[in-house]
Amino acid sequence: MYGSKFNIANIEFGCEIYGPGKRTVVWFQGCTLDCKGCWNESMWSTSPNELTDRKDLLKIIIESGCNGVTLLGGEPLQQPENLLWLLKELEACGIDIMLYTGYEADEISASETFSKICRYADILVMGRYVEKERNISLTWRGSENQKIVFKNDDCVLEECNQVEIRIGEDGSVTCLGYPPDYIIDLLR
Repeated sequence: MYGSKFNIANIEFGCEIYGPGKRTVVWFQGCTLDCKGCWNESMWSTSPNELTDRKDLLKIIIESGCNGVTLLGGEPLQQPENLLWLLKELEACGIDIMLYTGYEADEISASETFSKICRYADILVMGRYVEKERNISLTWRGSENQKIVFKNDDCVLEECNQVEIRIGEDGSVTCLGYPPDYIIDLLR
């Protein structure tokens, strides 16, 4: 669809709420899953936003100095060829990989490409966001149906809501995570 380029919505560095440790977080642009109430609806359009060559994105992630990368969106699995390439390269560099997808386990296992991609994830968060099951007290996910799969089975997760608010040099405010309504109201 985009050749050797990713369609990127946003990149943040040093985030501490999208996985363990300080992470580079990459939001992919484009998603056709259409989850009602999706927090990132602005990332649904598959029209080019910021096209970034896959080698350049790899370099950005490696040079960020973070101990891991988190990929979400939009829907990362809807850019499969480049994503598979990127995950192979990241694994070879020893970078911890956390991957979000709205696809369900049966959809992943039904696709050889999706299955290959997901095997590279040290932490996989999967399942569509379900507005009726919204729960902002969960770690790393927004609705109760979403599952977390750890490559290392001895991981223990303590549930809590994590929100990161960043204030830019220009005074802009970026809110990451699933903030409670009163924080959203404060930021308006």
